[in-house]
Amino acid sequence: MDAIQLWDTTMNPENRVLTQVKVQDAERADAIFTKLMGDEVALRKNFIQTRAKDVKLEELDV
Repeated sequence: MDAIQLWDTTMNPENRVLTQVKVQDAERADAIFTKLMGDEVALRKNFIQTRAKDVKLEELDV
């Protein structure tokens, strides 16, 4: 990702979304993060495929 893309998608306060993770959510957040960023492709693929039908077009960042 180059600097312009990083600004547009992550750093620009008008576009970014911040979500506070509370202590009671930490274990769940860690599990989801591990699925999406971990080494096991099958977990990530399954996570995406099972939730793809529920995604709204306005929620996509493509």
